[in-house]
Amino acid sequence: MSTPDDEVPPIPPELENLTTRFWDRADLIRRMRRIEGQARGVQGMLERGEDCKAVLTQISAMSGALAQVARVLSACTIVEGLDAEIGPLDEGLVRNILSRLNQAGRL
Repeated sequence: MSTPDDEVPPIPPELENLTTRFWDRADLIRRMRRIEGQARGVQGMLERGEDCKAVLTQISAMSGALAQVARVLSACTIVEGLDAEIGPLDEGLVRNILSRLNQAGRL
């Protein structure tokens, strides 16, 4: 069950601008809050005894959203590791590496 943006609690001001070179913390927090809302929606559907197909559809959407968060964090882990070992990486090179990993289905 999708949660409209207006139902998602706002990001605390002290976290709003926390970003690293490779990912945006506020964006990931927003995504996780939406997933949390979807999980509550699925729980409600189960409690009401809704159709299994409808519940599965919502779980699939939730799973896809969680996979997106995992991809961002995986990419961040890879790039931060390379950055720590090799030194500051060129943004173009980072985008190229991540694009190739994504195309290969590794991200």
